[in-house]
Amino acid sequence: MSEQATLDHEDFRTVLRKQQQRVVAAAAAEEAIDATPILQDGEALPCEEYVTLVYELHHVHLPELQAAGVIEFDRREETVRRGPFFDEGQSLFKHGHDR
Repeated sequence: MSEQATLDHEDFRTVLRKQQQRVVAAAAAEEAIDATPILQDGEALPCEEYVTLVYELHHVHLPELQAAGVIEFDRREETVRRGPFFDEGQSLFKHGHDR
């Protein structure tokens, strides 16, 4: 069994805050992605924080991106695709804008 470092509370907030940016970057690389939290190599979360991250992703981050037209979020299929304003949204995230 390999050991994974768990994130401290401050790091968890960073992972949570960066989910929109990570979703947009992943959607740029793939036609469709799963609607699951995106963690980078070396990031591991305790179960409770992962559940919180899933909730925030599905009920805050993805709906905000969808409302802005950056992505299309299919709740039934649990997938994310580029929306009609994806290029504009991607440009904002590349320049460091949150939300």
